[in-house]
Amino acid sequence: MYKDGTMGEVSDTNPLSDIIKARDNEARVIERRTKEECVKALYEKYKTHYEILSDKVVLKGGFLGLGQKEFYQVRYIVRPPEVTPKQSFEDSRKAILERNGADSKTYRQAVIIDEKIEDVKRLLEEKLSNLQIPVEGKHPSIVKIENLLTQNEFSLSFINSITRRLRSELSAESLDDYESVQKTVFGWIGDSIQIRNIRPMRPPHVVILVGPTGVGKTTTIAKLAGQLIVEAQNKGQPLPNVRMITIDNTRVGAEDQLRKLAKIMDIPLDNAKSAAEVKQIFDDYKKSLDVLFIDTPGFSPNDFANIGKMREILGIPGMNKDVYLAITASVKASDLVSIIKVYEQFDYESVIITKWDETSAVGNVLSVLAEKQKSIAYITNGQRVPREIKRASKVECLRKLNGFSVDKEHFEEMFDEESGDEN
Repeated sequence: MYKDGTMGEVSDTNPLSDIIKARDNEARVIERRTKEECVKALYEKYKTHYEILSDKVVLKGGFLGLGQKEFYQVRYIVRPPEVTPKQSFEDSRKAILERNGADSKTYRQAVIIDEKIEDVKRLLEEKLSNLQIPVEGKHPSIVKIENLLTQNEFSLSFINSITRRLRSELSAESLDDYESVQKTVFGWIGDSIQIRNIRPMRPPHVVILVGPTGVGKTTTIAKLAGQLIVEAQNKGQPLPNVRMITIDNTRVGAEDQLRKLAKIMDIPLDNAKSAAEVKQIFDDYKKSLDVLFIDTPGFSPNDFANIGKMREILGIPGMNKDVYLAITASVKASDLVSIIKVYEQFDYESVIITKWDETSAVGNVLSVLAEKQKSIAYITNGQRVPREIKRASKVECLRKLNGFSVDKEHFEEMFDEESGDEN
C-alpha cells in the first residue's frame, strides 16, 4: 500500500513489469494473410526500426462463424532511429549558432570545435568499427543479411534458418567481415537450390504438366515440344515422333490455342475427355511415338474434386510418365506451400518455373522449393514458342538475387557444372 493509502501495483516492487507494461501500451497491430506479408510490410514502412512482440492467427469475416479466413496478427512497437554522434553534434552546433546570432567570432569558434571533434570522432569510429558491438543481441552483419533476404522475399522460415547457421557456424570475428558473410550466405543459397538433371527416357516418353490456373501450362507444353524438335535439328539428328494431347476442356479457347501452336510446329494434337480416351490414343500410337505431351486444365489448389478427377484421367497404367508441376516465379510463398502439397498426389518429378521475367524477386520460390526439397527442371520467359525456355541452373537462379555485393563470376564458375543439362 502506498503512503496515500492506495493499493500499489506489482510494478511497485518489480520495475521490469513497468517496462513490459509500457511496451505493451505502445504496441501496434498489423494484420495480413501471412506472417511473411506482415514482416515485409513492417520492413517497407520502418526498415529495421521495429520490434515484434507477438504474433497469432485470427479468424475474420464469414457469417455466423462460417466461411472465416485465417489472418496473421502481429503486435509490434516502433523504435526511434538512433541518433548518430554526427547528428547529435550538428544539432548542438546549430543551436549554439542560433542562440548567439551566428556572428563571425562565434562561427570561427564553432568551426574550430567542429574540426577538433571531427578528429576525435574519426578516431572513435575507427576503434568502434573493429568492435562491431551487437545491437539487441544480434550481430550487425546478421541484421543486414536478414534485411537483404527480406528484400529478396525469402520466406521467414528460410531467413531464420540462415540466421541460425550464421550464429552456429561463424565466429564473432568472422561475422565482423560483412563482405565474407555475404559470400557465405550467397553460397548457402546456391547449395539449397536443387536442379534436376534432364536425361533421355526410353520411348514412348510421356510428359505431363500439372498446376494451378494461369501459370502458362499450355504455352509451356508447346515450348517443351518445340524445343525437342529444334534441338534435334541443331544436332542434325532425325526429328523425333512427337504428339500432343489436351485434356483441358474447361477453359474457353484452350484447345484452339494449343492447336494453333501444334500446327505451326507440325505436331499432331488430340483432345481427350476421359481416361479411356487418353488410354486409347496412347495405345494407338505408343509403338511409333518418341514423346507424348499432355496438357492439363488448371484448377485452384482448393478444388479437390476436379483435381481428383484429373488424377484419374492421368492414371493410365503402363505409361512411362514424367510429370512436372508448373508454377509462376511471383507466386506467394504461402500459396506455393499449398500448391506443392495438393499436387503431390500426381508424383511430379520436378518443377517448371514460368514467367521468370515478370518478377524481380524470386526468394519466395527458391526458399519454399528448398524447404520442400523440390528440384527445378526448366525456367520460361515470355510467350514465344519454342523459344524462351531454358534448362534450369543454379547460376540462373543466383543471378536473380538483388543487393548482394559478391563476385558473381566466382559463383558462376563454382555452380556452372551443376546445371540441368544432360551429362
